[in-house]
Amino acid sequence: MFILKFAGKILLLPVWLILFVIGLAVKMTVHTYAVVRGILGFIFTLLIIATAYCYHDWVQVAFLFVLSVILYLILFAGIFVDTVLDMTRERIIDFIIS
Repeated sequence: MFILKFAGKILLLPVWLILFVIGLAVKMTVHTYAVVRGILGFIFTLLIIATAYCYHDWVQVAFLFVLSVILYLILFAGIFVDTVLDMTRERIIDFIIS
């Protein structure tokens, strides 16, 4: 039994390394997107206020609001993937250490 557990730990080491590299790429992508979303969110907010004040065109205001919500949903999906990868890596390293 000890030999099987040890073999499993040895086989999980490359899996953990691959997940580490993928997690690092996902984390960098999510943080970069968060900065871009912040800038675009600020621009969309200004456009929403300007459109509502100047043109009173509520269809365009709703469209810009939907675009802002889509930006948040994409960021939420990226953070969800990042969290799942982190949890998977933690469980693998816990198994390797035990």
